Order: sequence, then C-alpha cells, then structure tokens
Amino acid sequence: MDKTKQQATIHKVRELQLEAVQVEEHYDVIKEIGSGDYGKVVLARHRETGSQVALKAVPRATTTLRDFLIEFHYSYFLSPHSSILDTYDVCFETPEHYYFAQEVAPYGDLWHAVEYYGGIDERDLKVILRQIIPALEFMHSKELVHRDVRAENILIFSKDFTKVKLTDFGLTRKAGTLIGMLIFSSLTARFPWEKADITDSRFNEYLDWQKRKTTRTPREFKRFTPRLLRMMRRLMEAKPSKRYPVTEVNKYYGDRWLMVRSPRTSKVSEIWDAAAMAAVTGAGQDKRLGDELLTDYGKEQRIQNWIMSGAEGQTKESQ
Repeated sequence: MDKTKQQATIHKVRELQLEAVQVEEHYDVIKEIGSGDYGKVVLARHRETGSQVALKAVPRATTTLRDFLIEFHYSYFLSPHSSILDTYDVCFETPEHYYFAQEVAPYGDLWHAVEYYGGIDERDLKVILRQIIPALEFMHSKELVHRDVRAENILIFSKDFTKVKLTDFGLTRKAGTLIGMLIFSSLTARFPWEKADITDSRFNEYLDWQKRKTTRTPREFKRFTPRLLRMMRRLMEAKPSKRYPVTEVNKYYGDRWLMVRSPRTSKVSEIWDAAAMAAVTGAGQDKRLGDELLTDYGKEQRIQNWIMSGAEGQTKESQ
C-alpha cells in the first residue's frame, strides 16, 4: 500500500455501529485503575479467553459518539508502533458509557514515578525519550499531532523504563507537540507556570528570557545546564510556527541536563514489582502500594491550557 493510501486510511474514521453490551456478561471487572474528566479505566478479565485488558469507559453524557470514534480510531491505527499502547479492535456501548479495550501497563504511568521521587533521574528520562520521540515522529509522518504529551500519558512496562508507551489520543488531530513540558515536569516534578498567559508571572518571566529581552534565567530553569536551556528555548517556543520539531531532542542525549545530578536513580525497581503484582491481581498485602502507583491514566487539566492555546500569551502581549 502506497503512502497516500496509508494516510487516507488512517485519516478516514470508521463510522461504526457500536454493539450494546452488558460489561458483566463478558468481563470480570477487577478494579478501577484510573479516573478523570475523560471517564475511567478499569482492569478487567475477559471471561471467554481469560485475557486481562484495560477497558477505557468514556461517559456518553459528555462525549459525542463522533469524538469517541475519533479517539478509538487513532488509538487503534497507531498502536502497531512499538512505543504506542496497543488498542484492540474491540469497542462497545452501555447505556452510560462508550468502551474500548487496551493492553494493561503493569507499572502505571510516568507521573506516579515523578511524584513519588520528586523528579526522575535524567538518565532515566533520556531512556524514556528515546522511545517516545520515535512514536511522535511516527505520528507526524502520518500528519497527526498528539497535542497532549505529558507524563500521565506515558505508561511503564518495565521497571528500568526500557519499555514505555505513549497513550491517550483523545486530542489527536490531523496536522505542536510540547515535548519540552514533558522534559521539564519529569525532571522537576512540577510545571514551570500555572497558565500560558502573560498574567502569570512565571510565564511572563519565561517569555522575556525566551525572546532574549533579558539574560536572566527564569528561576524555575536555573537547575538546568546551558545545553538543556538551549534545547528548552527551542522546544518551548510560544509560537508553534517557530517551535523546533521533537527530533531536536536527539542532538542533546550526550549532554548533561542538570547542574547537580539528582540523588534519585532507578530505585523504582524496589517497589515496582509489588506495584505490578497488586495491579494485575488486585489482591495481596501489596495492593495498597499498587493502588498508589497504578491509578489515573491522566490528570486532564495540568497543562491543557498551554497545549491548546499555543501562543495565546504571545497574542495577548501584542494586542
């Protein structure tokens, strides 16, 4: 199949007639493993095959069938990439929700590791980015942008981070991506500003530095080396048209990113096994720890304004 036909396929959302299903007739629901404005994700066992899946349930009251089908469509057609979460060709509806099935990530999402340690080691982050950048490049080759790249949407499959996958394509659209925000939040366990608006003092401070109106490094960025600052300035350009592509990160893997190396290393291995066991079985003495680490597949509003508004702050300043 030539490139034109491939892209025509991925951009043509199937108009599916969803089957009405009683979840309990086909699945044993083990427990809820995530929830948010998007709905919820439950760990379930398919009764006929015994396979465990993550069922994403999107409320019908707040989601149109068209929007649900767009998310399912992109999730399914992008999943052949090794660093994108597998989505199965299974979707159905109940009176309250639309559902589709995905593979289970045994170690939860990246943000839980970031929160637990107050930021992950830069070596671990580079391991993660070497997998996520190709996934984003794959999307861009299909003329798609994710529009919601953040730690909550990166799922962990190995305790040393050598296998992670990108998920949540609810905002994906045909031709962006702020990989810089992912890098910042993963290293610091925080976000550089509350909202992308010049009324936010930290965002305004960043804009002045980014546009070279001042040589003073923003206080939230002072722990970064000159090389990382150079990369961040390019990746976090307020105007999407001037923003460097995600492949810019490839030039900086060999550089140090933090002025002082984080004392945190890949100690996550000490707790990941217990968390994975609890997440998969839903039982045992380590269940509480598993619940803490394997929850929320996404916290929808953390950086939504920045991603969706693009250069909103820049526009307001010029008015």
